[in-house]
Amino acid sequence: MDVDSIPRGRNDPPMLAWDPAETLIYDFNDPDSQFVMFNRELEGCVAIPFTKTMSPVPGKATANGAELKCMVVPLQFGSRIEWWLGVKVGGLLYEYGKTLTVRISGFRDTDGNEMVPVELRLQTLPKAEPNQNYACHDQIALRAAQDGIVLMKNEHRALPLPAGEVLNFFGSGLTEYRICAVGAGKILPRYAVGLLEAARREQNHPVNEELVSFYACGEDLLPEESLLRRAIELSGTAIFVLSRASGESTDNSTRRGEYCLTEDEEALLSFLRQNFSRLIVILDVGYPVELSFAERYSVDALVYGGFGGMFAGHAMMDVLTGRVNPSGRLPDTWAERYEDIPASRNFYNSVGGKPRIRTDDPETWLDTVYEEDIYVGYRYFESFPNAPRGGYPFGHGLSYTTFARECRACTYEDGALTVVVAVRNTGAIPGREVVQIYLSKPQGELEQPEKELVAFEKTILLAPGQEQLLTLTVPESRMVSFHTDRSAWVLVAGENRVFLGGSVRSAEQVGSFRRDAMTVVQPVKHRLAPVVPISLMTQRSERLPEGKFSGVKPGVRGIEPRRGQAEQLPCAPLPKTDRAISFADVLADETLLPAFVGNLDVPTLARISVCARDGWGVEGRGEAGVLYRPEGLDLPEFVVADGNSGVNLHNRNIGFPSGTTLCASFDKRLMEQVGQVIGEEAKELGIHLILAPGMNLHRNPLNGRQPEYFSEDPYLAGAMAGSFCKGLESTGTGGCYKHLIANNAESGRKRNQSVISERAIRELYFRAFAYALEVYEPVSVMTAYNAVNGLFTSCDPELIQGLLYEECGFRGFVMTDWTSYDSADVAQMAIAGNAWITPGSSDDTFTGQIEDAVSDGRLPLARLQDNVRRLLGALVRLNRGKPCKRKR
Repeated sequence: MDVDSIPRGRNDPPMLAWDPAETLIYDFNDPDSQFVMFNRELEGCVAIPFTKTMSPVPGKATANGAELKCMVVPLQFGSRIEWWLGVKVGGLLYEYGKTLTVRISGFRDTDGNEMVPVELRLQTLPKAEPNQNYACHDQIALRAAQDGIVLMKNEHRALPLPAGEVLNFFGSGLTEYRICAVGAGKILPRYAVGLLEAARREQNHPVNEELVSFYACGEDLLPEESLLRRAIELSGTAIFVLSRASGESTDNSTRRGEYCLTEDEEALLSFLRQNFSRLIVILDVGYPVELSFAERYSVDALVYGGFGGMFAGHAMMDVLTGRVNPSGRLPDTWAERYEDIPASRNFYNSVGGKPRIRTDDPETWLDTVYEEDIYVGYRYFESFPNAPRGGYPFGHGLSYTTFARECRACTYEDGALTVVVAVRNTGAIPGREVVQIYLSKPQGELEQPEKELVAFEKTILLAPGQEQLLTLTVPESRMVSFHTDRSAWVLVAGENRVFLGGSVRSAEQVGSFRRDAMTVVQPVKHRLAPVVPISLMTQRSERLPEGKFSGVKPGVRGIEPRRGQAEQLPCAPLPKTDRAISFADVLADETLLPAFVGNLDVPTLARISVCARDGWGVEGRGEAGVLYRPEGLDLPEFVVADGNSGVNLHNRNIGFPSGTTLCASFDKRLMEQVGQVIGEEAKELGIHLILAPGMNLHRNPLNGRQPEYFSEDPYLAGAMAGSFCKGLESTGTGGCYKHLIANNAESGRKRNQSVISERAIRELYFRAFAYALEVYEPVSVMTAYNAVNGLFTSCDPELIQGLLYEECGFRGFVMTDWTSYDSADVAQMAIAGNAWITPGSSDDTFTGQIEDAVSDGRLPLARLQDNVRRLLGALVRLNRGKPCKRKR
């Protein structure tokens, strides 16, 4: 349909911007379209735009004589607002190759005109078969899904299911089983295996199809008495599937149906507990949800699958049936109640009449004060005697077998701690165990968390009786603390206790060592320090503060307070040469790069610094950005795409689990393999750099991007991110650590200031990136949308030049997050050291601002040259040894 030709006069009836002769495709393995990013009401819906501004009063959508849930919702794209129709078909369409005709009528525009009724034809995708050319890649995706499943609770040996047990699935989550997040974490796999499809493949576990048909209504209803009676006769086990959407652009909330259960879910769980001898709950969620229901309804088994990728259902059935022994561990603390989480006092929660705040809302500015300071996740729950102890601790995960862990040696020599652990499978079936080492630093001049993770390893698959000896080494850099008053990394005086365990709470002391005096390891300059002091929790018995300083700032347009003139590192200009140097020469001899850049004029430098375009429109293939290649320079192609869990294009490719589920594997070697597979498929698709991994800390579970990121712990997040990038770049595909730093909320993310102590920045939020860089240095890092302590991260030279370049020695280039310039200044980005402004444009909208900044002296030419040198250095690194393609 030619949308531009649709009449939009005041008296013209509204229409759907869709040709009724065309079939709408609904992918039941991906019930949440990308439009859920902009409005959570569209979960499980097909979404189509109207041609006019619509009245929110709904019309009707009917199919097969039944009325479907439908809604009219506004979606904002930049400054443009469109009105969209959402028709809920999730649950109704859950098999391949099915069609459904939906009649739409009764919707009116704001002028009172009623639409002409129209029929839409919906169709599910045909069943896709595995491509044997990718069998090895698929096997790694399956293993990642299996190893990321966490058995959180398993009483009365509810799992694994005994052979022959009929599968009584309850809840709408069965036919709306989610395999990925929305936004940058979305996947488009070659094929996918959801829970129902995987269950139907089971030969020893028949599916109760009567229940499947009943829950095709898409609601969590109580079954009729006759249906219940027949289900009980088939099996005494009920399996409830709890599913939640999550992803970029929209934070979650504590309203029912998100963090908390709906009334229907509560009623159904209570009903199942009363009628079945065993109750199993599958958590198909991308973020921790309220788990008080587990005790309230005496749930026998809790299985956390997260978003498991293309083999989510396959992996879940492998664990339920016992073909795979679960080995995942929680990368986060799961609190019993939201109010127990220390950051809950300082996070915008759209409940109690408060609206959701869009990511690009130009009118709303927020402050988020990190009053919990260094006490994030288990660092709080394990440190404060009065902290709630319900829920499930960091590192927790059960197995179908048992393990014995024995510390054979714990030594501290030459500044390094070495722990030798023997792990033996003492049970009856093969399994893998995760060994976790925690350090308890002495209290004294510096207040310290009770425990900090400093090392972890995962065993091989151990047969019954088999033993493996693991040696875990903790370098001095992993034991330091930041002393704000001394502006230095220090080793504190006193007794350091070493703990070994299967979770932070179960860890037992296995050794200790002592330092007689505090040692300054590395003096540093104060950087990113907040202007306004943050009230810290200084006594372990003290209750948490009430979060008085966070939230929307009425009438404010801007980030405040601002730090003074941020420190700039010295940067020498690159000299011009008389020799004509081509980029092919640079590829052959990297030492020529400074001379190549030194010969470029300011307009060319500015042009290279701004991304040319993205491919998210109709004409594109989903690429996030493309390098502008000025005439005559023979720069190679450079195309980037999102890809935390696959290559985020319109082309179907691999589909790994979301970041949190990958991290739950606690397997660094597996993460390296995941990165390698994504890198190989990216190269095949003509993508040169993947904008991944996302690795911000899990400060609060309501952050919409929680499933993309890894963990609440900086060492675990950094080690897994570094392993991912090591595998990714082994293929010649570039990687990108993001988002630097504290991208911990989606609500007003471009106008949300994080106010954080310097110690928390250095020990937690930036520390995750520093740990990742110790494992592997990728070609790029991406800044975040938010501000930190008075400056946008994209405009902060203390962050980019100071912490990243000087203190970490990072040699790659830094890019902005997409459209950061909506709230941050383009010239200041370049001044700070941002080398690539994204997604930019091919005109002078952004390049002109950079040229003007050079002309008036705000942007030193040397800094602009260094930015471009770093960016082109990435192209050299990724193209070394390859012929340079000419621009056509």
